[in-house]
Amino acid sequence: MDVRPGEFRESTPPTIEPPGTPPPVDEGLPPDLEAAGSILGRASELGGSRTLAFVLIIVATSLYLLERLEPVLRPLLIAILLCYLFLPFYNRLRRRVRPVVAFLIITIGFTIGTLGLGRMIYHDIVSIDQGRLRYQEREAELEKAARKAMAAFTPAFAIRPAGPEDVAATDSLTNEMAERIVRGAASAFLSIGLESLVIAFYMIFLLQSASTLPSRISSSFSSDRAERILSIVESINRAISEYLLVKVKASLLVALPVGALCLGFGVTGAATWAVLTFFGNFLPYIGPLASVIPPLAIALLEFPTIWAPLAFAVILLTIHGVTANLIEPAMTGKALGLNPLVVLVGLAFWSLLWGFVGLVLAVPLTVIFKIILEHTPATRPIARLISEQNLS
Repeated sequence: MDVRPGEFRESTPPTIEPPGTPPPVDEGLPPDLEAAGSILGRASELGGSRTLAFVLIIVATSLYLLERLEPVLRPLLIAILLCYLFLPFYNRLRRRVRPVVAFLIITIGFTIGTLGLGRMIYHDIVSIDQGRLRYQEREAELEKAARKAMAAFTPAFAIRPAGPEDVAATDSLTNEMAERIVRGAASAFLSIGLESLVIAFYMIFLLQSASTLPSRISSSFSSDRAERILSIVESINRAISEYLLVKVKASLLVALPVGALCLGFGVTGAATWAVLTFFGNFLPYIGPLASVIPPLAIALLEFPTIWAPLAFAVILLTIHGVTANLIEPAMTGKALGLNPLVVLVGLAFWSLLWGFVGLVLAVPLTVIFKIILEHTPATRPIARLISEQNLS
């Protein structure tokens, strides 16, 4: 039918699909949009890989710098920890004397105390070295008695006569070990003296900076933001100071009785074993064991009978047990407990980097890191993860 101009064509009614007809197949996005989506996906993956690479580079660089800068960072960290201990005492001194006099009192007292303690340890090691012949004879007697007792169970432990070559080899090995110990003690005494001077030098500037930090923060930020920053810094400093102070008190409560016990029984090296016990108390699990074995061995070699060393061992283990299970938990509580796995990883990490000093500093540094995390709202979940218990 022809349609004339001015007339309308009839509209075609919509086609109704019968029921059961499958829906039309989606032909997908246009090729340009698909290409753009794939490019965006690859860009996001590339961005994640780049971030991971940056993190790995930062971690590797940090580990390298920690190892290479050990002579600088180690005394600096020790000085920072000591400043947290001495800061309350320094603030009290400043109210009575000038700041310079307070600096001198703290630094000179710390240096003299460290050198005096190092001299006592060196004297103990020299005394132990002088009695090595007596220790060798006692060790031979104990070995003979042990072999005689074990020979009743198996013939493999039967005593065989020692020839001149065996005696000469044993004496040579013992003398060489004794000379190495004395040389190592002399070298350690010299290094402790030099490092104590460096630590005292650091402490002067750290204490001075700590006293002027609040005013510098107030002048650098707005009043509201400076108040929030000062509140966080003050809470962190208070928590770290309380932890270190309580830990030092608990370590003294176990070290001083051990030193007195060694003096009472006449065991050589009372100052050395007290210092070893003090620092060993900072190392969970392995510290108490490492601080108990040496004085027990010396007591066993110095007494002619077994009863005196046995009594010494019972009292020594009682001191460690009472302090670790009753006194120290009552002082520290459980607010700063760390997961045992985190403690072991921290001990392995810092001992690998800085040796024995890193082993001693591992737990305090990990606890300080945890305190900083739990006082920052954004990182508080991480603090809960490394904690031994849930934080409120």
